[in-house]
Amino acid sequence: MKAKRLAIPFKELSQYMREHLLLGYAVALAVLLVYAKQAFSTDFYIDAEVILNHPQSVYNWNEIGRFGLIALKYLIGNNWYNPYLEAVLFLVFLWLLGMSFSYLISSFCAKNAESVRFLAIAIFLFFPTYADQFMFRFQSFEVVFAMFLVVLATRYFYMAFAERNLPAWMLAVFLDVFSFGIYQSMVSLQICFHIALWLFLMESHDKRGRTRLFISEVLHFLVSLCIYGIIVKLFFGSGSYLSGQMGWFSGDISFVVRNLLAYIKRVLFSMDVFYPITYPVCVCACIGLLVWVFLRRRQMGWAYLIGIGGMLASPFFLALATGTPSPYRAQCMLPFVCAVLWLFITSGFESRGGVRLACCIAVGCVFVICQTSVLLRLFYTQDVIRDADAITAVQMIERIQEEDISDGEKPVVFIGHLDAKTNASCYTKKEAASYLSYSVFEFAYIEGVPVDTPDYFNTGRILGYFETLGFRYSLPTVSMTEAAKEAGRDMERWPAAGSVRDMREYIVVKLSDEG
Repeated sequence: MKAKRLAIPFKELSQYMREHLLLGYAVALAVLLVYAKQAFSTDFYIDAEVILNHPQSVYNWNEIGRFGLIALKYLIGNNWYNPYLEAVLFLVFLWLLGMSFSYLISSFCAKNAESVRFLAIAIFLFFPTYADQFMFRFQSFEVVFAMFLVVLATRYFYMAFAERNLPAWMLAVFLDVFSFGIYQSMVSLQICFHIALWLFLMESHDKRGRTRLFISEVLHFLVSLCIYGIIVKLFFGSGSYLSGQMGWFSGDISFVVRNLLAYIKRVLFSMDVFYPITYPVCVCACIGLLVWVFLRRRQMGWAYLIGIGGMLASPFFLALATGTPSPYRAQCMLPFVCAVLWLFITSGFESRGGVRLACCIAVGCVFVICQTSVLLRLFYTQDVIRDADAITAVQMIERIQEEDISDGEKPVVFIGHLDAKTNASCYTKKEAASYLSYSVFEFAYIEGVPVDTPDYFNTGRILGYFETLGFRYSLPTVSMTEAAKEAGRDMERWPAAGSVRDMREYIVVKLSDEG
């Protein structure tokens, strides 16, 4: 009988969607307005050339333990990269993620008004850090799907906890492990979901029940993480994805600590366009709530401190574990944390209504507007740069064809780099130091990402981009690139007439004087 109950969460989710059709329509419209244009764009994005030019390639996912991502590609038939299929699935599952998030939270707390539900979903789905994550178009659907699996896993975990249902517990572990195998940041997101579970359920359990819930959550997380690690070690023989980012082993602990503190400061004081005011406001509200709890409800003080303190700290767990600030694309915890904290505080006033609830809704609207405006401006910056890159690429290909009579058999070497071309309405590199603010003609020169042979690396990226446009040129060797660098010292820079030259063995395109 317990195994038969495994279908209940899907039935509940289906019923929830039928009962909240207006919410579903509103979320669908919002998702389309914010993400549809970017989802269906076929412009070049970082690493996409590897997937496009090598169909059925698993990229380097097997080396870094992303077995779930590989399995999902084959299951949906997208191992031959199809950007349109990826876009459709991305939009569908982004909507499903929003609805399932609302369903999960509503299962544990008081029933919210449609406006409150919508704002919580919007705070979660429309966050500036996603602009960096969804640049990697060939995995955008898969990452959203992994987040959806974490939602389901959390629901099954609670079923196992409440009913002592072993099949539900095993299914929760399987879903979590599979999500970790799609994208490793789901490990931190799973922690966030379980802290949220504690936050919304602590009032409904006595001290003994809260202790049992806490132990069960920790045990479930450790089992899921260990199983994932064993699978990676046995079948893929690698855990290098995170080990390569371990700042604690750099040898300079004081630098690591300063770097982490600076990162926390950027997030806490909203000093970066990717980190909006949402989190700092939630921090202030939660501190006020904790003060009130310890003054008025001391018996629940420590329970609230564990839940709220853990939720506020959870966006930094990955950075603290590795000793390296999390890249923007890995910070999918922050949107969830902001949405949950806003909803938690709002739910406390909803049954009473009045001015405080109205203020919470107004603040939620401000959050959504601020987040979405930054997200859309980041998308706009991305579009301007990619359009300029495409025009520059066509011009270069025409010039190379004028010089090269070997029909693409000669290697092409690019010396130096070109800065991204933007207008005054775009974010600058200083404001948005991410891949999205860089041109394809300078990927080897991104600040903070050292490359041993920048000109060779840059040449490979550019030629890969050309190949996605249908123009294939031979890749030079490292020694050929170094020789071309010396030979091109007296050449003019692009787009001057002498910036492209046939050196008999290869073609040189000089982009700049210095790397």
